[in-house]
Amino acid sequence: MKNLKTLLLCSSLLGLLAGCAAGPGGGVKKGAAVEDRAVKRWELLIARNAADAYEYLTPGYRATHPKDQYAASMSSRPVKWKKVELMDKECPDEDTCTVRLVIDFELRIAAGIPGPVSSVDVQKEKWLRLKGQWYHLPAQ
Repeated sequence: MKNLKTLLLCSSLLGLLAGCAAGPGGGVKKGAAVEDRAVKRWELLIARNAADAYEYLTPGYRATHPKDQYAASMSSRPVKWKKVELMDKECPDEDTCTVRLVIDFELRIAAGIPGPVSSVDVQKEKWLRLKGQWYHLPAQ
């Protein structure tokens, strides 16, 4: 009986510690982390799958920009994105974050330069959490 009480006490303490480790709210938050969603959206763009990347945009943006036009615009760009890496994030509150991502890309320049030119750019993106899910809010 004493072993059972000790086991229950230890189990309760472990549950309490796990809740504290999860951070505010005491558990798993609905939806993926903003960093994961930001990187996944870029991975879709790198794979030339702008139609699926469109789903990561805010519902308001999607309501005013048709999916087929967005996909056509993103797919027709002269840049070829190669790799994405999370740089950092800054979240002034629990529902707003600015995420910075390092994007490796290639670009063909017509000015007599043979082959594509490779470079790196830092993209700064605003992300909003709406109903528990993170969405990218494009600047335009």
